[in-house]
Amino acid sequence: MSEAHSGVAIIAMDIDDLLTSMEVRDLRSKADQLDPVHHSEKHFFTVKFEHRKRPYEVENVLVPGCIEFFQFLFDQEDVRPAFFSSGIRARNLELGRIVVELAIEAGGSLAWRDRYDVYSREDCFDTERLQHYVTKEEQRKFQPPDFFGNLKKDLRMIHHGRDAYHELYNRTLRDLSVLLPDPVKDAEILTNIILLEEDPSYLFPGQEKNLLLCPTYQHPYPCLVNYRGEDTPIDDPDSWRETFKGANPLFYAAGVLEHALARRRAEGRSLPEILWEEQGHLWFDRERYKERYPTPFFTQGRKVLRRYNAELNFAVAGGKAVP
Repeated sequence: MSEAHSGVAIIAMDIDDLLTSMEVRDLRSKADQLDPVHHSEKHFFTVKFEHRKRPYEVENVLVPGCIEFFQFLFDQEDVRPAFFSSGIRARNLELGRIVVELAIEAGGSLAWRDRYDVYSREDCFDTERLQHYVTKEEQRKFQPPDFFGNLKKDLRMIHHGRDAYHELYNRTLRDLSVLLPDPVKDAEILTNIILLEEDPSYLFPGQEKNLLLCPTYQHPYPCLVNYRGEDTPIDDPDSWRETFKGANPLFYAAGVLEHALARRRAEGRSLPEILWEEQGHLWFDRERYKERYPTPFFTQGRKVLRRYNAELNFAVAGGKAVP
């Protein structure tokens, strides 16, 4: 049975372009410019796995603040972290193991090895497969308005458990009502489960309040450096580029979660409801695009992550790293 049944908050997280990045080649070509706080050798790692009997080795780099972010999550007794990526399970299992080990090596507890879960492509709701069994109109019921994408991260899978959910999905191919979105009913069983994601196309309809949308990570150009100031840099409001926010998604996530978890404990309200009040309505309303990712949460997130690394500051664009 999921720990969410006992009141523990399950915080499921996307991996690529939120926790890690595979855009490594360009960084390796600028070895003399790599920032020692964000891009030391410990921040680079290779994930080895097999897929369809073929071996793969994929190098990744941690997104700024990733190790400290996991230390923060594991320090919350009422939180259980989970990886939830549309990558294949073999890859996600190994990547998750490496990230958790890095957090342990940075001063964490060995008990953390048993305090997280991994969900993968095999656990997503495949809307494309539905087209062989239902009409187009019926298929659209599993797509949120204005969002697309074949694979959906249905958080009910975490509630029911992997095996039970897979059985429910197979039954849905014969009877749509089995897993048809039901926002009222689903809200009751997902009161302790949220998803950190940078791509809302993976959203399952009716679960908008459970989504903490974060900026998509992008390396600052021409290189990344650890900010020296104590203010919070802001992006040009007249530019469509969000350079600062895109370089610091985990600072934002840490700030939002610190605030939301504190409210949850003090007010006894559900985490999804609090998240919606704090940030959900901003990303969901397309006319409020510029208000997404409120800057104060980045500032608060820096305070949170600095508990685990006093040298840590925002990642910003710079010409050359300072030794």
